[in-house]
Amino acid sequence: HAIMKYLSNAYPRVLDHWYPADLSQRAIIDSILDWHHSNLRRGSAGLVLNRVLAPALGLPLNPQAASEAEKLLKSSLSNLETVWLLGNGIFLTGSNQPSIADLSLACEVMQLE
Repeated sequence: HAIMKYLSNAYPRVLDHWYPADLSQRAIIDSILDWHHSNLRRGSAGLVLNRVLAPALGLPLNPQAASEAEKLLKSSLSNLETVWLLGNGIFLTGSNQPSIADLSLACEVMQLE
């Protein structure tokens, strides 16, 4: 996330909707990004590690960790729909234009397909 924030700040031609200059709008995006790392990413990474990577690399399986990660992932995906996507717009901030939070979360979810 730091790189996306840096690029948004360093290059004035980056459109403002990606990471707005308005601090209250940035705070919303930052809170989504923080939530992403603590919830969606944790569930996603735990599930992929324990269900895909461990078997492929010959590492010991941890069914309990996989189950806990799956629960967190399902809860996080549900929260995406019931909390973050409830605004008037089609993107996470309630806007009709994407932000770096949308980009980050879309990448996370698409990797699970």
